[in-house]
This record gives sequence, C-alpha cells and structure tokens, in this order.
Amino acid sequence: MIKDYSRIPTEINTFFKDDYGKTLLIKGAPGSGKTVFALTLLSTLEGNGIYLSTRVDADTLYMQHPWIKDEISPDNIVDATQPEGERTTALKQVTIKPLKHSNVPEFLKSVYSRTEKMQNPIIIIDSWEAIAFYSGYYEQRDKEGLEHNLCDVARRTKTKIILLVEYLGQTALDYLVDGVVTVESDMYEDRRLRWMRMQKLRGCQITNPVRLFSLNKGIFKCFVEFRGVDAAIENPTIPDPIPDFSDTRLSTGIKDLDRITGGYGNFNLFEGDHVTYNVLAHAFSINALNLGRALMFASVMHTDYINNITALVKQEYRDNVTIIEDIKDHVDTIKEKERSTVFINLEEVGDIDRTVRELMALIRVQGCNVMCFVGKKGYGELDSFASTHLKTKFISGVPCVYGEHPRTEIYAMEFDTSESMYQIKLIPIV
Repeated sequence: MIKDYSRIPTEINTFFKDDYGKTLLIKGAPGSGKTVFALTLLSTLEGNGIYLSTRVDADTLYMQHPWIKDEISPDNIVDATQPEGERTTALKQVTIKPLKHSNVPEFLKSVYSRTEKMQNPIIIIDSWEAIAFYSGYYEQRDKEGLEHNLCDVARRTKTKIILLVEYLGQTALDYLVDGVVTVESDMYEDRRLRWMRMQKLRGCQITNPVRLFSLNKGIFKCFVEFRGVDAAIENPTIPDPIPDFSDTRLSTGIKDLDRITGGYGNFNLFEGDHVTYNVLAHAFSINALNLGRALMFASVMHTDYINNITALVKQEYRDNVTIIEDIKDHVDTIKEKERSTVFINLEEVGDIDRTVRELMALIRVQGCNVMCFVGKKGYGELDSFASTHLKTKFISGVPCVYGEHPRTEIYAMEFDTSESMYQIKLIPIV
C-alpha cells in the first residue's frame, strides 16, 4: 500500500512521531474498525510490526488485508493461544533489560523476544482482554499488574504498543496508557456511519477530537475538516469539462457522482444542509458553464460563489449567468435561454405552493432543468417529480451526500487542489 499519511489523523501521527515508547488503547465494539485502524496506523509508522492475536493466523490476516504483507512478516504474526511450552526455546535466549518491576511475567518475555533486535518495533495486541486471559491472568488485580508491566516495557524498550479492546467503558488501563481512542459504528437512515473519538493523546493537542472515517477497500481512511469551496487556489487552472450523458441527463461535474447517479435530470431535488449542497452546486456550475450552458439563479444565497467560480470558467462563457428575483416574472426569459439550468432555494420562498407550480411548468420546458434546494424540512410533494433526489449532510466537519433516488450509501467528500483546481472525490463510508 502506498503510504498515505492523511489516512490517519494528524494528532495521532504527531503522537507517535518521536522515538519514545508509547502505548495506545483502541476501544470499540466488534466490527467497529479497530483492527483495520491499527493495521493502517502500523503501515504509516514505518517500523517493524508484530501482530499478536488469539483468533487470526497469517493466512487469514493476509487474505483480509493483502496490503499488510509488506508491513508484517508471517513470522511476526503470533498466535497467542500457542501453548507456553512451545515458546520456551525462544525464551531461553532472551535477556530482558532492567524493568521497574522485578517480577517479569513470561508473557512479556515472549513479547520482548521478538522486539529485542528490531528498530522501531510496533506491536498490535488484538484483543488485549483475550490475550491476558490466555496468559493466565484471570483476576482483575493480576491483570492490572500485567498492564503496569506492559506499559513499563513500552517505555523502557522504546516500543510502540497498540492495544485493542472490545469495551467502551473506562478501566484502570485508560489511565496507564499514553493514548486512548474510541472507534464507533452506527446506522443513519439504514446507512453506515463511522466515527473516531480521540479521548487522550499524552503530550499532543487534540484540535478536532471527533473524526469521520471509512473502511473502504479494507483500509482505514479519516476525513479532514472542510475549509470551504472558496478556499484560495493560486493561479487556478480551468478544468476540462465532463461531457453530459445526453440532452436530458447532465454531468454533475463530479466524476464519482456521475458514476453513482447517472447524472442530473430535468428536476433535481436537494434536501439537508446548505454547506454540502453549495459544494455540489459549485461543481455543477463550473462544469455546466464550461460546456456552454446558461445558469439562472433565483436565490440570493448563490451570489457569493458565483464570483468564486469565475476564474475556473472559460472567458467566453463567464457572462452565461443571470440572477432573477421571481420565477413567475421570468418564465418567458427562461424558455428563450437554450441549454439553461435554473437554481432555486425554497427556504427563501414565501409562497412555496405557487413556486412549486411554476417549477413544474419549467420542467416541461424543453432544454431546461431545475436544481431545487429544500433545506432540512424537505417538501414531500416534490419527491415524486424528482429525476434525482440527493440528501446532503455536514458530519463532523465533512460534507457528505447520499441518494434517495437513486438510493445510495453515504459518501464523504475529499478535496484535492494539487492541480490548481478543485477536484472532488466521493468515498463510501462502509
């Protein structure tokens, strides 16, 4: 896997940046993404990895996460249920460096035997409760003593230890470790959402404690906070427009959204948060103008970003924008405009019923299509008329979109300005 440091929150990368031994506790219910996060984190830390588990062997781990082969060798994928007798030979050669506690458990000797000659060793223990149990530490007091020893080993041997647990409540271990992170998975309108909560990272400032993430393609990916569609781009490049599908199906201006929805139709309904809708309208407007389409805005909320998109539109099409105050007074003008698109925000409209009737009339105008934003309350009567019905949400600082028609999962938006233009990718939250 190509190392992408943006997949991991900046705070966690900073937390592990120095050469000191660190312990990180990852908490979450089964299926929440703990293992995928830990393995993705390991791949960015550029160290020697060991994966210690009671339930996964090398073949299974490589089958589920083939990209981890370059990070953890088969010899370092350890079955923690292995009988103690089979470890004895290896342990005879181990010389433990002085530790704070005189009574060093055989379990820690086994761990240390694999890290003694490593540079920047990183150990994933999955899951800690099961491994402690298999090691014979059944009583809570004995388990807490083992946890003290483990944290001491990490500090004194400069080893990074990542502990996975399947509980969400607090225990003594939360106070012993250097960092605590919780991963959560929940359903929203029958669609998957995932959050990470950074509760403690000793020595590091946590600027954004809650981060939205995805496990798309079996790799952890957190999303960065959105900075706005008007983020400055020096010397912007005018993008090549994405062709429309047909006279009646228009490109959204976002390749991933085109693939998901099949493009926009005659009447396109947007429901939810205005911030995310603004991103979609921004992308469509730039693409439509560069294809020579005419845009008409019956909404004062679009005025600001009309100015922002000018530098990304070909000179000959920059005048193809009209702002109108009332649809009723401009129906004939709209009809005269070839290849026109009308934007309207029903949150700004006083007489919604009359405006809806005018919208229905516009749909029947050949060559005209409508982009209608209804806000968070929605307007149920419009659902049946919609060629495309998208819901927009702003989750933990990230613009997200999902389709009611066509029905889709939730997608987070990722923004790339590396080529001096605003390119948008949609990543499914799975």
